[in-house]
Amino acid sequence: MAVRIDIDALRDAAGPVVCAAADKLQASDQPVVPRPAGGGVSGEFHEAGQPPVDVWVGITADGFTAECDCAAAEELCAHAVALTAAALDDGFTWSSAATPPSALAVDPRVAELAEVASSIPARRLALLVAEWAATDRVLESRLRAQAG
Repeated sequence: MAVRIDIDALRDAAGPVVCAAADKLQASDQPVVPRPAGGGVSGEFHEAGQPPVDVWVGITADGFTAECDCAAAEELCAHAVALTAAALDDGFTWSSAATPPSALAVDPRVAELAEVASSIPARRLALLVAEWAATDRVLESRLRAQAG
């Protein structure tokens, strides 16, 4: 089965409401920069007053596949649509064997600790990380690198 990969196919898959929200994201002062990842594309959105949102989009036999940190119910959320549109504009070469980040192997201990961390309110988790980073230069460097 062939999958069409162009802006019209993207807009058809996402629908007009999500596309309108994606257009607003693309018109923002901080556009997303598409990066190749796992046969697809990833990017990070920085919206004023909001934590960064990480998103990945790939193409499979079923069409567009996305993973996003946002709370949207749709798989193709505004972030995924805006990232895909930016990648299409850049002439990104899509792989037919895209692998989403959630499918990658993760050390079981890391997965367990990530689950524990996800149960902590964001502000308390940020303070905990900051306390440790203040005493550990490697963690501080990684924290600063992740924050950009």
